[in-house]
Amino acid sequence: MSWGIAVLLITLFYSRGKKSNFQKLQFLAHSVRHRESREEVRGLLSGVYRPSDVSVHVEPSLNRAVAFACALKLAALNNGTSLSLTEKGAQIAKSIIENQDSLKEESEFLREVAPKITDSIMKRVWRLEDLR
Repeated sequence: MSWGIAVLLITLFYSRGKKSNFQKLQFLAHSVRHRESREEVRGLLSGVYRPSDVSVHVEPSLNRAVAFACALKLAALNNGTSLSLTEKGAQIAKSIIENQDSLKEESEFLREVAPKITDSIMKRVWRLEDLR
């Protein structure tokens, strides 16, 4: 559970405005777990892959991480549609990122891709609009 909360905080830290909708959080929660998935996302952003080429899964642990992060006042739910990082959450995310002994690959990946994942990209990935 601590890994899931840490990854959630880092994802929000690197997301635009330190907030994100649940589609993006689900996408990145799954993608960050494996090297192959991280490479798919990098390929999507560079144009090597189409949205339909990228694996999309719902990550059940994300809901628990969100619930704990909100209960601990590390994140705040916004109208049930998005999540934002609180100041306390940002401080913890920053300390996780600065710790070079853990979550290094995850932090580097999220720093690179989280700000680039837009709602438009998420819509195309989740709806598979380019299958035609």
